[in-house]
Amino acid sequence: MRSAAANGARVAVLYTSVFEAIRDVKEEIREDMDLAVNARSVAEALRSAGHDAWTHPFGKDAAELIAGLRSPGTDVVFNLSECPNLSPEKELHACALLELLHLPYTGNGPLALGVCNSKALAKQLMIANGIPTPRFRLYTGDPAGEPGLSYPLVVKPANEDGSAGITEDSVVADLAGLRRQVNCLRAGFRQDALVEEFVDGREFNVGVLGNGTAADPHRSLPPAELVYRNPRWRLCTYESKWDSTHPSYAEIAPVCPALAPPETTARLSEITLACARIFGLAGYARVDFRMNAEGELFVLEVNPNPDISPDAGMARAARAAGLPYPDLILEILRLGLALGAR
Repeated sequence: MRSAAANGARVAVLYTSVFEAIRDVKEEIREDMDLAVNARSVAEALRSAGHDAWTHPFGKDAAELIAGLRSPGTDVVFNLSECPNLSPEKELHACALLELLHLPYTGNGPLALGVCNSKALAKQLMIANGIPTPRFRLYTGDPAGEPGLSYPLVVKPANEDGSAGITEDSVVADLAGLRRQVNCLRAGFRQDALVEEFVDGREFNVGVLGNGTAADPHRSLPPAELVYRNPRWRLCTYESKWDSTHPSYAEIAPVCPALAPPETTARLSEITLACARIFGLAGYARVDFRMNAEGELFVLEVNPNPDISPDAGMARAARAAGLPYPDLILEILRLGLALGAR
């Protein structure tokens, strides 16, 4: 393969259509969330730097997809595939397929994506490695009794992202509320419920770039804070992320860099880099935190391949680090090429 990074690569920007996967929400929200929009932004940034880039949907026919990737002489795939076959749990299969095709691709590999998609498994890995995370339980059915955790609790789907299934009702204060939310998620999402102690304090997130190699070590970006302007809202919910008509949308605002003392910023970076090492992250990722009243930080989730649309948090943090959006996209491409076919 020619030196794609130096001479211009033929880049397939592979995406799954979230628009097709989330038919149960308003059409305008589906359009805002659709990865086709993100894919076009990425392709434009790559073309502006001299790469031959085009968008390529991840369709339902794997044989057709393989032929479509091979026929134009693809050098590298910019992987934006989140829900092959309309299933977020199959996100890891997209890059696994690319590995079988010996195609270099951007972002994280199957293991990191699979582990982080399972919130309970990810938290168990954090606990085993001394990463602070709220105490939790995984429910596969109706809670039979008290969970042995301290209320209030947060009830989340065990295998979703984008805050799907999270509303203000997700914070519960007693067993009745816990049973209500667990059964609601099992009925609506047909999956287990992750229940964790609610950390009622400041909320931060930290982006990370790098492959964890000697040539490309992990490096954290400036931390961001989600500022809750109205005490009515306690969570970053699905509506506050995606529905501009919802009152919480304008009341929860990101600030980057976060207005935090140096010791907090240093601790956020320290834990983020530890997570990147433990989970074997590659390319780009984001780690989400909450801080309690005593100033202790807790990791809520590790997010491989987070949203990199121009107005998303990862791009905002990159800009705060002096990396404009086109340069962020080129850096993610470079990191993918540096790993080669995996």
